[in-house]
Amino acid sequence: MSPEAAGTFSLPDGYILQRFEEIDGTNAEALRAGAPHQHVFLAASQTAGRGRQGRVWVSPPGNLFTTICVALPAGINPGQLAFVAGLAVLDAVSEVAQGADFTLKWPNDVLAEGRKVSGILIEAGESGYAVGIGVNLVASPPDSAVQFPATSLAEVAGLSSLPTPDTLLSIICRYFSNWFELWITDGFEPVRAVWLASSHGMGDTIAASTGSGRIDGRFMGLDADGALVLEDAGGEHHIITAGDVFFPGAD
Repeated sequence: MSPEAAGTFSLPDGYILQRFEEIDGTNAEALRAGAPHQHVFLAASQTAGRGRQGRVWVSPPGNLFTTICVALPAGINPGQLAFVAGLAVLDAVSEVAQGADFTLKWPNDVLAEGRKVSGILIEAGESGYAVGIGVNLVASPPDSAVQFPATSLAEVAGLSSLPTPDTLLSIICRYFSNWFELWITDGFEPVRAVWLASSHGMGDTIAASTGSGRIDGRFMGLDADGALVLEDAGGEHHIITAGDVFFPGAD
């Protein structure tokens, strides 16, 4: 597929859209291209969508499947891209589904009414990073098919107020560009502060599943790099850099 002008979707200056009717996955296509800076990959359907840790991303037609590629200056922590992208998606769905309760789940999920409505997968490419974003617009997988309960914007806001995937992509890219520039210019702290203000379960006892096992503790916040900080029953603080978060009694 050849690139289309970003103006077609009123994307931020310099962004270039590449559209596909059906591909294996937008991240896979972006990585094959080297993840060039400000290229955006959009697919109407995916045959092999992927989530974090090699999980399948269920990809029914009508949902949003996209990847935004960015190059990072030296010294920037690429792990913080998840927070930038999460805030962009949060702002976008909050704009199109006003009145719904949207929150952020560490490290890279957007929740609607406490259920997952969007996931983010970040992978390194030859020229930059592929920021894969999936948003359940019209449909979500059943609880039996996923690790964390999901929902869709259609269930939360109703079909009559739903944007098209194209429109939602345009809004996400607008917010992503703003958050990305703030992060690169002013560092992670402003991003961290707003992310925490929108986080799900702050101060509650949550569970983090890591490569070394499960840790239960009070969600104390994020450290300066974006790692999860949990305080266990004995008062010890645990710094979690990778893993999955659950909410005992709520999931």
